[in-house]
Formats: sequence, C-alpha cells, structure tokens
Amino acid sequence: MSLRHAILVLLQDQEASGYDLAREFANSIGLVWNATHQQIYLELGKLNEQDMVKYRHIPQDGKPDKKLYRITDAGRDELIRWLRKPAAPPRIRDSFMVKIAGGALSEPSAVLRELEDQADLRRERLSTFEALAKALAERNSEKDMYTYLTLRRGILDQQAWLSWADEVRAELHKREDLPTSA
Repeated sequence: MSLRHAILVLLQDQEASGYDLAREFANSIGLVWNATHQQIYLELGKLNEQDMVKYRHIPQDGKPDKKLYRITDAGRDELIRWLRKPAAPPRIRDSFMVKIAGGALSEPSAVLRELEDQADLRRERLSTFEALAKALAERNSEKDMYTYLTLRRGILDQQAWLSWADEVRAELHKREDLPTSA
C-alpha cells in the first residue's frame, strides 16, 4: 500500500483539505497507515500533478487560501485498480519487540517498566477504538461498516497485545526472583 491509496480512499466520498486529511489519518485510517502532515501535502501535490486529484481554492480572511481536494476519474480508476490487486503481507517494524528479543541483556525491571508504558498506550488506543466503533455501529450505515470492520481489527490487535503483555509480565516477575548469573 502506498500513501497515495490511503489518501484516495479518504477522498472517495468527499472533498477535504490537507488539514482534514491529516485529521482523518489521526482518527481513522491511522489505525493501519500513519503519515505526517508534510507527507500528506507532498503526496497531494504529486496526485494533483498526475491528475488523480484536483483542488479548488477557498479564500480565507487573514489566512492562506484553503485548498479542497477531490478525487478525479483517473484517481478513482487508480484506486479501483489498486483495490483489485492482492495486498502484500504487512511489514512489521516494532522496536519494542526487538527489545524483548534482546531482553536477556537487560534487567527484567527495565523491560517491565517499558512494558507498562507500552501497555498504557495500548489501553488508551483500545479505549479510543472502542468508542469510535460504538459510534459507527450506532449510525449503522453502509459506508461506515468498512471503517467499523477496520476498527474491530484494531480492537482485537490491542486486546491481543494486552493479553500477551500479561504473559510477559508474569514471566518477568518469575525471573526477577531468580539469581543472576555472572
């Protein structure tokens, strides 16, 4: 997947500014694809050059004009082409998991501290996902169903991670009581 396809997905139903898209990345598609404001604006420029999106200027008092982007027929064709292709397996880059793999060189208490920090973030994310999923389920619209299904995956991922963290915590607490070999 590329950033361009994530942007085209977000533009498929309505116009949006770069700021609106960045907010959507933070609130919805960010579950599965992260992007900075700068990356979004750079990709919008490329999509515009390739006629996959067009924009219109909205004058604003005391601020630069806003650009509202919309998907073009060429952009919709690209999105459909991409949607029909099989997805590549996801690449995982998780520095905490690398730390766990190398944990024998660390103190269990240090690993536990970072585990708790990570678990706090996961619980917060889980709470956010559950609230968003509940709101979407209540609206019960065809369009929202797909976002809801994506959120359900995010919920299950967070729950699984927290369950795994319980196992790690229990194992590390057992190890803390063992004498260290020098």
